[in-house]
Amino acid sequence: MTKPKVKKTDKERRSRRYRFNYDSITSVMNSIGTAWVFVLLVIINLDIGGRAIFNHPIRGVPEIVSLSIVACVFLQIAHTLKVGRLTRSEILLNWLARRYPRLQHVVNGCYHVVGAGLMVILFKASLPLFQKAWRLDVYVGAEGDFMAPVWPVKLIILIGCIAASIQFLLTAVHEFRFALKGPAHD
Repeated sequence: MTKPKVKKTDKERRSRRYRFNYDSITSVMNSIGTAWVFVLLVIINLDIGGRAIFNHPIRGVPEIVSLSIVACVFLQIAHTLKVGRLTRSEILLNWLARRYPRLQHVVNGCYHVVGAGLMVILFKASLPLFQKAWRLDVYVGAEGDFMAPVWPVKLIILIGCIAASIQFLLTAVHEFRFALKGPAHD
C-alpha cells in the first residue's frame, strides 16, 4: 500500500529552501578562502611577470598578499577543524584509543573545549583591533600609490573566530556523547 502524497505549502517550500545548516556555512567560507588563494596565485604571477617583462610591478601586491593570507586562514579554519585536518600531535590519543577508547574521547572533547576557549579569547583580543580599524579608517600601503582598508580582514578574523569556536564546541559535544554512549550505541 502506498502512502498518499502530502502537498507542501509554499511556506514550507520556502522555509526549506532558505534553511542553512552550519556545515554549509563553513563549506562556503572554505570555498571563498580557496578561491581567494587562486586569486592570490594569479596576482602574484602577474606581478612577477610585470616585473620581469615590463619592469613594472603591480602596485599593492605585497599589501594584498599579507592581508589575504590572514583572511584565508580564518575563512578556512572552521572547515579544516570539521574535516579533521587541523594540525596536532596524536601520539597520546592513539595510545588512549587502543587502551581506553572512552577516555580518549573525553580527552579529545576537552581538547576541543580548550580550542573553543582560545578562539573566544582571540575574538575578544581582535574585537578592539577591528573597532579601531573601522573607526579610524586604517589603511595599508602608501598614500597616492596604493591603499587598502584593513577592517575587512579584521572582520574576517572575528567571523573566523566565531565559526571555529562553534565548530570546536560541536566537535566537543560529539566526543563527549561518544564517550558516554560508547562505540556500540553510536
